[in-house]
Amino acid sequence: MRTLYTFLTFYLWFTVQVFSQQEEVMELNLESALSLAFENQPLLQQFINEREKTTFTVKSGKSAWLPQLNLDGALNRYFQQPVAIFPDFDNPDSGEFQEVRTGVPHNANLNFSLSQNLLNNDLFRISEQAPYLNQEASQTLEDFKIQMVAGLSKAFYEVFLAEEQVRLAEEDIKRQKRQLEDAALQLEAGLTDNIDLKRATITLQNTQSQLYQYLQEKRIKIAALRYWLGMEEDIEIHVQASVSQLEAQLSPDTLLVFEAENRIEYQLLESQKDLQKAEISYQKRRFLPDISAFYDYNFLFLSPVGSQLFDQVYSFSLIGLQLNLPIFLGGKRSYEAKMAALDLRNLQLAQKNLVLEVNLEMQEALSAYKNSVYLLKMQKSNRDLAEEIYDTISLQYEQGIKNFLEVIQAETDLRTARINYLRSLFNAITARIDLQKARGEIKTDY
Repeated sequence: MRTLYTFLTFYLWFTVQVFSQQEEVMELNLESALSLAFENQPLLQQFINEREKTTFTVKSGKSAWLPQLNLDGALNRYFQQPVAIFPDFDNPDSGEFQEVRTGVPHNANLNFSLSQNLLNNDLFRISEQAPYLNQEASQTLEDFKIQMVAGLSKAFYEVFLAEEQVRLAEEDIKRQKRQLEDAALQLEAGLTDNIDLKRATITLQNTQSQLYQYLQEKRIKIAALRYWLGMEEDIEIHVQASVSQLEAQLSPDTLLVFEAENRIEYQLLESQKDLQKAEISYQKRRFLPDISAFYDYNFLFLSPVGSQLFDQVYSFSLIGLQLNLPIFLGGKRSYEAKMAALDLRNLQLAQKNLVLEVNLEMQEALSAYKNSVYLLKMQKSNRDLAEEIYDTISLQYEQGIKNFLEVIQAETDLRTARINYLRSLFNAITARIDLQKARGEIKTDY
C-alpha cells in the first residue's frame, strides 16, 4: 500500500511538472518586450562591450603620461669570448695590432629603469581625442539602440497582426461550420438542393487553408521577435495589445519642426569631426621633439668561474634626458597634414549630405504616415459597412429573402474588410515608427 501511495504521488508530481512546462507562456506588452531585449539581446551586449573597450583604450593611451618603471636582466655564458683589436702596447711605434679576448666567461646583469615622458605629441593627441572617442562610442551604441527599438517594435506589431489574423480566421471557421450544419439540415428537409451545402464546404475549406497560412506566418513573426528579444525557443510568446490602443497611438504632431541635429547620425558625425580636428592639431605639432627623462640603476655580475658569479656585484647608475627629433622625412609630415585636412573636409561634406538625406527621409516618412492614416480611416469605414451588410443579409437569409450565395459573398467581403483594416492599422503603426525615427524621437531609456 505504501509503495502504491509513493508511486501515485510521484506520478501526480511528474504530470504537474510536464503540463506546467508545456503551458509556460510569456505575455508581453511593448514596454516589457523592450526591457527584456535590453537585458538579453546579444548584439546589444557586443556594442556595450565595444564602448567599454574604447574607455579602456583611452585609459591605456593616457597611462603613458605616468612614470614607467621597468626591470630587465640577463644571464650569459660565453663559450668563446669576444675579441677586441688593440695596438701593440709593448711597441706602439711598430704599427702592429694584437687580438685580445675581453670579458669573462660568466656574466649577468639586472637593470632597473624609470622613465617619464615630458613632451610627446602622440600623448597630446590621445589626451585631446579622449572625450570625443568616448562620445563616439556612446553614440554608436545609441545608434544601435535606436535601430533595435524600431526593429523590435515592428516585429512586435507583426506578431500582433498575425495573432489577430488567426483569431479572425478561427471565428470565421466557427461561423462557417454552423452555416454548413444549417445547409445540411435544409438539404435533409428538402428545402434546398446540395449546391448550398457544397458552397458552404468550399468556403469552410478555403478559410481553413487561410488559417493554416496565418499560423505559419505567425511562427515566422514570433521567430523574428525572439531574435530581437534574445530568447530561446522553449517559451511561448503572446503579445498584449489591442486595436483601440494602437489607434490611440496614431496622433503624432505632423506640424512639428524637424531638426537634423536631433538625429544620432548627425551627432556621430559631429564627434568624428572633433576627432579629426584633434588629428589636424596633432599633424601641426609634428615638428615638436619627443623628450623624456630617465633614471637607470644596474647590477653587473662578472666571474671567470660560474659558481662564483654572484659573489661580487658591480653596480652603476645614471640619469639623463632623451630627445627624438626627426629633421627630414621626405615631406611625409606635410603630406599627412594635407590628408588630415581632406578627411575633415569629407566629414563636413558627409554631414551636408546627411542633412539632405534625412530631410528626404523625413518627407517620405511623413507622407507615408499621412497616407497610411487616411487609408486606415477608409478601411475602418469599409469594415463597419461590411459588418452591417453581413448582419442584414444573414437576417434576410434566415427570413428566406436572400439566398445562400449572397450570404457567402457578404461573409467574404466582411473577412476581406477585416483583414484589410488590420493590415492598414499595422501599416499606420509602422509608418508612425518610421516617422519617429526620421525625427530622431525614438526613446532608448529602457
